[in-house]
Amino acid sequence: MTGPDDPTEDPRPAAAGAEPDPSGLKPTLTAGPAPLRPPEPGRAAAGKPGPLRQVRDGLMRNLFATSLYRLSLPRSGPTDLAAQPADPWPGDTSVANDMFQGRYRFAGQEIHQSNQPPWTQAPPSAQWQLEASSFGWLRHFGAGGGAAARQGARELVRSWIVANEDFDPLTWAPEVMGRRLMAWTSHAAFLLEDADPPFRQVFLSALDRQARHLGRAWSMAPPGADRLAALAGLMLASATLDPTGRRANNLIHHVTAEVSAQVMADGGHVSRNPSELLETLRTLIWLNTGLEAAAVPVPTGVPEAIARMAPMLAFFRHGDGGFCLFNGSSEDDRARIDQTLDLCFGNAAKSKRPLAVATHSGFERMMAGKSIALVDTGKPPNPPFDGVAHAGTLSFEFSVAKHRIIVNCGHRPGADWSQASRATAAHSTVTVGNTNSSQISGDGVAAGPMAVNVHRKEDEGNLWLDLEHDGYVARSGLYHRRRLYLSADGGQLRGEDVIEGARTEGRVGLPITARFHLHPDVHASHTSDGALLKLGNGQGWQFRAAGGVIALEESIYLGGAGEVRRAEQITISAEVEAGGTSLKWALAKI
Repeated sequence: MTGPDDPTEDPRPAAAGAEPDPSGLKPTLTAGPAPLRPPEPGRAAAGKPGPLRQVRDGLMRNLFATSLYRLSLPRSGPTDLAAQPADPWPGDTSVANDMFQGRYRFAGQEIHQSNQPPWTQAPPSAQWQLEASSFGWLRHFGAGGGAAARQGARELVRSWIVANEDFDPLTWAPEVMGRRLMAWTSHAAFLLEDADPPFRQVFLSALDRQARHLGRAWSMAPPGADRLAALAGLMLASATLDPTGRRANNLIHHVTAEVSAQVMADGGHVSRNPSELLETLRTLIWLNTGLEAAAVPVPTGVPEAIARMAPMLAFFRHGDGGFCLFNGSSEDDRARIDQTLDLCFGNAAKSKRPLAVATHSGFERMMAGKSIALVDTGKPPNPPFDGVAHAGTLSFEFSVAKHRIIVNCGHRPGADWSQASRATAAHSTVTVGNTNSSQISGDGVAAGPMAVNVHRKEDEGNLWLDLEHDGYVARSGLYHRRRLYLSADGGQLRGEDVIEGARTEGRVGLPITARFHLHPDVHASHTSDGALLKLGNGQGWQFRAAGGVIALEESIYLGGAGEVRRAEQITISAEVEAGGTSLKWALAKI
């Protein structure tokens, strides 16, 4: 093992290193066409369908808005419920009390509307409207129960139905309608208890109309968790409205096909996005619970998928309980993650040791002492699940106990940062020639690594990863090889990044930058060979590197909900040399 005089040396034989680059290159946070600064406002598409499908869906939306289409939907609904699904998630009476007081907080934004439902004024944002119109908040009224809660919930439901009776591309979007029908069917008995006949008629009629419409529109939902939510809502509504069970049975093969397409063998989601995995798992849990309560057969693949997904969900957590940031995920709500795992595993959830290797999903987890390193070792997801996929192959995050140290920048769906945060430069990995390791676009990934090789070794608690990807080969003929080592006590993380190829002579002088984005709570001070890092708890870590010019530069952090936080990054800058270039680095607890 290495002595304290050279903490950047790898404990195994390594490729020849390069001398520090005398040119003093200090590349900005750029990687090809996607600079890490806000581009023009716009929202990245989430899995763009083919041209013919786009045309068809556009024509269908135009048809839905016509008076002729309105006539095709039933005006009167059933007089009673055929079954009563259940909502597996607990409610919070304090949220219902806030809504009683006229405070409506959704998607991080709040409006005040005393003595009137919130639908009487313009919503503060589309995301606010989407969350409000999904009706997940009904569980908060049901948590307290009682006549006053039922009457308050009924008034909000009735006023929403009146305000949204006709097709609207936002509130009638299939994924929003699916989530709304999941909530309406699961809380229908609560809403209808002691309800007067006019409300009963309005509610059941609206429920039936929307279920009929969703039966025609569910496949127009974006691929992924949204489409599964549309199907789940349709299936629960079908079970609730049809006493014969035929409508629900006719959907089983569609649900089975979606689960098979989205859930991989190791339990990961095909998007390779931890937050998408959480939403998909919660939808499947709700569908499974709801159908069991309604005494309707559960599609065979659903319970099996839930059993595979739960350990994978735990895999993506740092010591603080939040998610790592890969392919559009956020830290997410720790309470929701705990709640989901508790429902799957019971009290053993928090003590259950996560998977170490997720081969199908393309991730590695290194755990030693209180330290966790999570590494992206996979290729970008395939269409149509690549809508917000990131060019972060071989990027990693590192945390100690509840403190994140090295991170990726994260993602903000629908925000100005969306495209820039997907670039390789927004990840703790290496850029070559100021380009991305995957060619990203507004609606997917045009090209990425064809092969990612992984070799893992463990010895007496020490962990090694040897990694390689060919994402730069097509443009420059160069491979990125990364070696990572985590000591058994978790006190040292060392690495070596090698850029080489069969013909490096023609690429001599091409800029290389290794980036290590720091969490905003980490305070960094520059040293001659690296940086001193101080964590939020006062603990110190030393970062040292060799083979290039070391600098501290600005960065941003988008991992928190709705936040853009200033941060810093450590960069190691060098150039391609004739025999290849090696950048060695080490992070050690002081």
